[in-house]
Amino acid sequence: MRKHDVVYILRSNCRPDELRYSLRSIEANMDHGKVWFYCGQPAGLIPDEAVPMEQIGASKWERVRSSLIEVCRNDKITKKFWLFNDDFYVLSPMTSTKALHRGLLQDHILDIQTRHRGPSAYSNMLRQCKDQLQQAGCTTLDYALHIPMLIDREKMMDALDMFPRCPMFRSLYGNYAGIGGEFHRDVKTINPDKEIPEDADFFSTSNKAFAGSVRKQLDERFPDPCKYEVEYGETVRS
Repeated sequence: MRKHDVVYILRSNCRPDELRYSLRSIEANMDHGKVWFYCGQPAGLIPDEAVPMEQIGASKWERVRSSLIEVCRNDKITKKFWLFNDDFYVLSPMTSTKALHRGLLQDHILDIQTRHRGPSAYSNMLRQCKDQLQQAGCTTLDYALHIPMLIDREKMMDALDMFPRCPMFRSLYGNYAGIGGEFHRDVKTINPDKEIPEDADFFSTSNKAFAGSVRKQLDERFPDPCKYEVEYGETVRS
């Protein structure tokens, strides 16, 4: 598998704990190129490349979008790159770049509205994304399943230009670029007592869940510092 760069878009106040285990997981299970941090850089962690920038926008989605545009403009990043969050973990060796989705956006919208007993801000954003994609004649699959996503810089930029007010950029990109893919369940947990399945390929956690037994489980899986961590004032490099 070709080595694609890994990009994290981080808040300026991002804490290092979750990100530390994410980095350990990609070093253990993923053949990758450079690791890039955009915006934030938590203490004790040093990527291959760091790009400090101020995110622009009134909402979380607008701020991430402003950073993503700069990522796509950076021709030093590989043409295709893996987009990560700081709480994404790769738990088994990655041998494929095949796209993954969790079914139709409409089904996810209905599920959320059932759980919340009506529309919510999140379900409204999902519906906005679905409606815009439908109007453009695109598929309407849900790619926001908390798993690393392989992004083509040029195609993502085209999608962001075409849909300047669509907040769900993973589903926006996946459908506009027509990447297709296979079904995969959503791997994110908000349960602090969640047992990570032994055969899990990916995992993602909320801050609350990470503070529970999940952190101990990740430490048991990835006990050793990776090359992006600082030990005793120096970066660990293999």
